[in-house]
Amino acid sequence: MFYVFLIVLICILVEEVSASVGMGYNSLAGWDVGVTNGRIWDMGAAWNQIHMGVDTYNWDNLDAIVGQMQSLGMSITYVISACPQWLAKYPNNPYPAPWLGPGSNSMPSDMDEANKFFWNLSTRYAGRIQAYEIWNEPQLSDFLYPYNDVELGDLATMTKRAYSTIKTCDGGARIVAASLLPRASSGGMSKASKYLDAIRANGWNVDLFNCHIYPNIGEGPDVWGSMLSDCRGTIASYGAPSGEVWVTETNFDLLGSTISEEAAPGYVDGAYAQAGAQGVTEVYWYGWDTTASLGGLDIRSGTSAWAAIKNHGAQMQAKASVNATSVI
Repeated sequence: MFYVFLIVLICILVEEVSASVGMGYNSLAGWDVGVTNGRIWDMGAAWNQIHMGVDTYNWDNLDAIVGQMQSLGMSITYVISACPQWLAKYPNNPYPAPWLGPGSNSMPSDMDEANKFFWNLSTRYAGRIQAYEIWNEPQLSDFLYPYNDVELGDLATMTKRAYSTIKTCDGGARIVAASLLPRASSGGMSKASKYLDAIRANGWNVDLFNCHIYPNIGEGPDVWGSMLSDCRGTIASYGAPSGEVWVTETNFDLLGSTISEEAAPGYVDGAYAQAGAQGVTEVYWYGWDTTASLGGLDIRSGTSAWAAIKNHGAQMQAKASVNATSVI
């Protein structure tokens, strides 16, 4: 009995100090070891790039991505977003993200057909994908249009269907709410609250929440921390069943200049310090080797930003080991 208690205590201590090194990617090229959590989005494996027609699926890209992430020991989050045009309620919706195409920013016209995708997805990858994020950045018209009570109600209904189906097919999977955007230019938490209203009215049906934190160009970790606090505070004000929050995308000076090698570690360390102070352990950077198109932190093998991120992960693992050893 004592040994059982000891093992449980060790696990608790390790969990309290552990933190992820999360990453988003745009391709399968040039990855390094050290990432613990991978998020699948913008990789050619969105919903509309898999679900080709009624009962017709192409899993090739997603199989390759999941396989590579597994080979590196990552915990995997898949984003369910980008409705196929043939299934879209508004197949010719304005403002879709160009790389996702027409209809991708619409809700599905047939929730039963959408549910088939959830069932096939979570059955195929049961035990291999650990979390499913239900929709990407609905506050932006690129990903959801129009942003009104009707469409948000549909998103809440879809979330409920996905929650029930995925939990049936893979009881260990976690369901992550759609990404909230606390930056004012994206509508901030006032706009995000409309989404929270919708999923609360439908019974929540999520295990945790998440946000994307992109301070304006020139802003640093202090603003990063304020955005995270705003997001967490708003969620807490709703009395949600879970107060857990992940940051599933983040960077600094996005769409601006590349942050210098000298300055980059300060941004990385500052973000982790802000997250740690608020008890947030899951931080995913966006993204790996994306500077040529997005600017910001240059995260790839050999850069100071990646060295700082990787060092953070090593420090957390070392703390976990020390705490476990001290208990023994």
